[in-house]
Amino acid sequence: MLTARTRNIFCLLIFFLGSVTLVKGQAGLCPPNMNFENGDFNGWSCQAGIVLPDGSLSLAPTLPLPGRHTIISAATTGPDPYGSFPMLCPNGSQYSVMLGNNGGGHQAESVSFSYSIPASLTTFSMIFNYAVVLQDFNHALFEKPRFRARIVDLSTNAPLPCVNFDFVTSAALLGFQLSPASPPGAPVYYKDWTPISINLSAYIGRSIMLEFITNDCVYSAHFGYAYIDVNTTCNGAITGTTICQGDNSITLTAPFGFQSYQWFSDNTFSTLLGTSQTLPLNPAPTVGSIMPVIVTPFPGFGCVDTLYAAITVSPKPTSNAGADAIVCKYQSAQLGGPATPAYTYIWTSAGQVSNPVISNPMGIAIPPGPTEFIVRTTDILTGCYSDDTAYISNIVVDTAIRLAGNAEFCDLKNEAALSVNSSSTSIQWYNNNATIGGAITSVYQPTISGSYWAQVVQNGCTDTTAAIPVIVHPLPLLSFDPDTDTSCVTKNSFLFTNTSSAPDNSAMTYNWIFSDGSSQQVIDAVKTFAAVGAYDVKLIATTAFTCQDSISSVVHVLPNGIPDFTWDSICVNRPVLFTNLSNENGSPLSNYRWDFKNGDPVYTVKKPAPVIYSAPGKADVTLEITNLGCENDPRTITKQVQLNRQHIPISYRSVTVPQGSSHFVHIRDSVGNVYNWKPALQLSRYNAQYAEFFATGNDVQYLIDITDSHTCVTTDTLLMQVLKKPGYYLPTGFTPNGDGLNDVARPYLVGQKALRNFSVFSRWGQLVFYTTKEGEGWNGKYNGENLDTGVYVWVLEFYNNNNQLITEKGTITIIR
Repeated sequence: MLTARTRNIFCLLIFFLGSVTLVKGQAGLCPPNMNFENGDFNGWSCQAGIVLPDGSLSLAPTLPLPGRHTIISAATTGPDPYGSFPMLCPNGSQYSVMLGNNGGGHQAESVSFSYSIPASLTTFSMIFNYAVVLQDFNHALFEKPRFRARIVDLSTNAPLPCVNFDFVTSAALLGFQLSPASPPGAPVYYKDWTPISINLSAYIGRSIMLEFITNDCVYSAHFGYAYIDVNTTCNGAITGTTICQGDNSITLTAPFGFQSYQWFSDNTFSTLLGTSQTLPLNPAPTVGSIMPVIVTPFPGFGCVDTLYAAITVSPKPTSNAGADAIVCKYQSAQLGGPATPAYTYIWTSAGQVSNPVISNPMGIAIPPGPTEFIVRTTDILTGCYSDDTAYISNIVVDTAIRLAGNAEFCDLKNEAALSVNSSSTSIQWYNNNATIGGAITSVYQPTISGSYWAQVVQNGCTDTTAAIPVIVHPLPLLSFDPDTDTSCVTKNSFLFTNTSSAPDNSAMTYNWIFSDGSSQQVIDAVKTFAAVGAYDVKLIATTAFTCQDSISSVVHVLPNGIPDFTWDSICVNRPVLFTNLSNENGSPLSNYRWDFKNGDPVYTVKKPAPVIYSAPGKADVTLEITNLGCENDPRTITKQVQLNRQHIPISYRSVTVPQGSSHFVHIRDSVGNVYNWKPALQLSRYNAQYAEFFATGNDVQYLIDITDSHTCVTTDTLLMQVLKKPGYYLPTGFTPNGDGLNDVARPYLVGQKALRNFSVFSRWGQLVFYTTKEGEGWNGKYNGENLDTGVYVWVLEFYNNNNQLITEKGTITIIR
């Protein structure tokens, strides 16, 4: 059942078709090209579009689309890939149509033919044929691929009963088979060619539309397509009903493809004459007899119909093969004459005519001739035929060709000469099928192998001579490949691989000649040279036909290199430069390979970039030199290098200096002798062990790089603090060990008027130090003796800027 949307589309189709002049046909025959026998869609209306998600179709008029509206001919037919049935309808047609394709893509397409059945007819019937291929999948019914065929009465837009077919893909489709070529999970079902017989006599004088529609599934993966054709005659569909004048027997033939046939002797259906598609009758029945046949289609594929064979008599058509002709060899002559509608033509010999099924083909004789051509002319409506004969003969041309000299020789000797009859009005020589430029005289001398022949013109006709094979043995194609063109004097052995060939594949002999005076008679030569130098190598090859040629090359024997290198002192984690001191002995190309044993990939440069070692110890550094030609004899040298490391860095105790004053600082000298203070601020010098710090700015954190003789750098740190705010400052501890750092504990007054006194007591209250001089400090001694490590009490008295006496107390620790 068509959806409302589909009915609307059919209405649009009818409207479109209504704008086209309806075809009128000749009595007895179907309308012109309803059977596609023009090999095109002339008279048919094509549409294309898509399947919508609800299963309805969106179609629009179009010209025939390649791959969707496809003409199948005898030249393009073959077995269907899924059903293996013929793509060309087996009803004898020259053309059928494939509607749709197996590409999916939710496509839809249709073709339709509108026709006005002439009111002058007394009977009118039609047989159309179809074959269907539908792919199945687990979709809803309205989503699946589909094929529809029907005939519509255009006066009512209603389809005719028994001719309204709607196939939706399913395993249960009656008459369909599962294709053995089905892909996994998506079975393909097909139905072989099936005829449908329709008696349209009740619609004489009315207009009908024959329509076929195919569509894929509503998605994009699954396809549906069909093949369709229409029989040529529309006058009952039974052939052989005419008794041709002079004949006394006939064979009635009903349309193919029905399930059963029942032939009867007359309209009373009382006497059954046969149950096969054909009914031979001898003697022929009386002219005017009516012999019915009941055709029963396979269930579900049309209605039972009764066709009537009206026995008539008819003269045989006049057959015209045309006049006999004499032509040049390979030229054609016109055969036959004008065509008569409703006649068919078959020519023999079919292979010698341009088209064996037209009335007036061009014919070509088989030399020397004459060649007989017979045309059989058949009346389509009556089946009566007659034959006629014509002959085509050839004009003979002298095509003799002669050879002087040898037809087989070595290249460049030119020992053969070919000739033809010099009386020819035109001559052109060929090698195989290629024209030889300028070769237009009666004699030609070949220079290359080939099959030589000439085209000659005599008596206005052109013909060709026989071909004479000429073999020009080529010179050998010489080439050889040395395994290397350079080698080393200490270890050289050149392999010369012979890659020569003979174009004619003949056997060859070889002679190698070397410039040191030696020679070898082998295919591939192996040669060793005793001294450095350039050597010529010559190869001479001779074929089995004594054709000879030679080729030369030069190889070089080169000296070895001598590796050597030196290096700077090495410190880990610092770049060190290795210097290449190798002797290349004049080699034009030397390759190097460094292995520093530091975890890096090997270096392949002459001058390596500085390298870095990460761990102290020793390393065996290797340098390899390979001179050009000495690839199989590289030379190496290995040297052991010492890998040093920097000292452990230290942080010195911070030093506090009152603003505006200075303080001498120094660092250790046991880890190196080159110093660099950073940043370069507030010091008297920046490259010495000792320096004077000026508390003129802010605190400074110094990084001191100390470099030793191995370029190892140890970086110590020292914080110099600048006391800026008014008050006093005393450290909480000091280290009176004589190293010049924090050896003295002295009070610093900042923004105060004057010191009154500074006293230090032991924890038992004994006075161990006393001063009234500003800037004087305690060195950790009492009566010249070092006091023990421990905590001591100090008392500081000073006057502020308001002349007030200020007393401060605290503790300080001696650290030893």
